[in-house]
Amino acid sequence: MTSASTLLDAYIDVNVLLAFTCLVWAVFARLLGIAGLGHAVTAQLRLLRVVFLAVIVSPVFVALFSAAMQAGYVAPGRSVNLGDFIVAQYLQGRFEMNPAALERLLGLRGEVARALDGSAGTALLIVLCAGFVLFALRLAASVLHLRRILSDSHVWRRIGRVELRISDTVTVPFSTRSLSRRIVVLPSSMLAHDADLRIALGHELQHLRQGDVEWEIALGLIRPFLFWNPAFYLWKRQVEELRELSCDRQVIARRGYSVAAYCDCLLRVCHNGLRRPRLLEVEAPVVALVRTEDRFFGGRSVALLRRRMMTVIEGRAERHPTLVFAALTLPLLALTLAASVAIQKSGDWSQDRIMLSTIVNLERLQAKNGSVPSFGAPDY
Repeated sequence: MTSASTLLDAYIDVNVLLAFTCLVWAVFARLLGIAGLGHAVTAQLRLLRVVFLAVIVSPVFVALFSAAMQAGYVAPGRSVNLGDFIVAQYLQGRFEMNPAALERLLGLRGEVARALDGSAGTALLIVLCAGFVLFALRLAASVLHLRRILSDSHVWRRIGRVELRISDTVTVPFSTRSLSRRIVVLPSSMLAHDADLRIALGHELQHLRQGDVEWEIALGLIRPFLFWNPAFYLWKRQVEELRELSCDRQVIARRGYSVAAYCDCLLRVCHNGLRRPRLLEVEAPVVALVRTEDRFFGGRSVALLRRRMMTVIEGRAERHPTLVFAALTLPLLALTLAASVAIQKSGDWSQDRIMLSTIVNLERLQAKNGSVPSFGAPDY
C-alpha cells in the first residue's frame, strides 16, 4: 500500500518539476523566437499541453522507471540523480564550494521532511487542505453559476452534438460542454450583427474542434491541488494566450474572414463585455471569445487583446504545425521525464557521497585542531 510519505513526496516532486519546466519553457520560447518559430503558436500550444501531461503523470513514470531498475531492465549507471551528479562534479573540481555547506544543501530536503513530521507538518497539511477545499468550492460555485446561465438561455440551433444557445444575460460569447453535448452560448444582442455573429460562432466552434474546452475543464479540476504554486498560473496563462492566438489564426485561415472585420468584432465584444463585467464570472468550464476582466493581472486582458489583433493583422502563416510539434516534442519531453527522475531522493550512499562525507569530517577535524581547511579551495 502506498504510504502517506510517498504520496507527499510525489506531490512535492510534481510541483518542483512544474516550476522547473516553466523555467525551461521560458528559455525554449526565447530560442524559438530567435530561430524564427515564434509565430508557430499551434505547435507551441500542443507542446505545452504534452509537457504538462508529462509533469502530472511523472510520479507514474518514476515508479515504472524504479521498477525497471529493480528488475534489471535499466542499468543503475543509466539513472542520473541530481544530488549525485552535483557531488561528482564537485569532486572532479568543476566548481568550488565549502564541503560542509554542500552537504547541508544536499540534505536540505531530508531536513525539511523531518521537520514536517511534527507540528509544522500538521499545520502545512491543514493549510493545503483548507486551500483545496476553498478552490474546490469556488469551482463548484462556478459550475452552478454556469448551469444558471444555461438554464436561462434557450436553444437556437442544433448541429449534431453541438448545441447553439442564445442568452440575454451574457455579453461575451463562450463555449462549454456537458457530458454528452458541446455548447456555444451567444449573446442575444449579437443577433442584430450578422458579421459579428458569424465570426463569434466560427471562433467558438474552432475552440471545440481543438479540444480547448476539455483542457480548460481539466486545468480547473487540477487547480485545487496546485493552487499555491505560481508556476501553475504562469503555465495556465501561457496556454490561454497560445490557445487564443492559435484559434484566431485557424478561424481566419478556415473561413477567410476580413482581418478588419475580425478585429472590429473583438473590440466590440470586449467593449460590450466591460459594460456588465459581472455577468460571466465562470473561471474553469468555459472558453470565451475575449477576456474582459482579470482580478490579479489588471492589464493582461488588454495586452492579450492587443497581441491577438497584431498577430491577425500581420497575417503570418503557420506552416506544417504538426511537423514542428513533432520535431520539438522529443527534446523537451525527454528533458522533462529525465528531470522527474533526477529530482528524486538519493538512494543508498554512493562512493562519491562517502567521499564528500569524509572530506567534511576531515575538514572539521582540521578546524578542531586549529588547522586551516584546504578542501574546496585551490592549492597555491
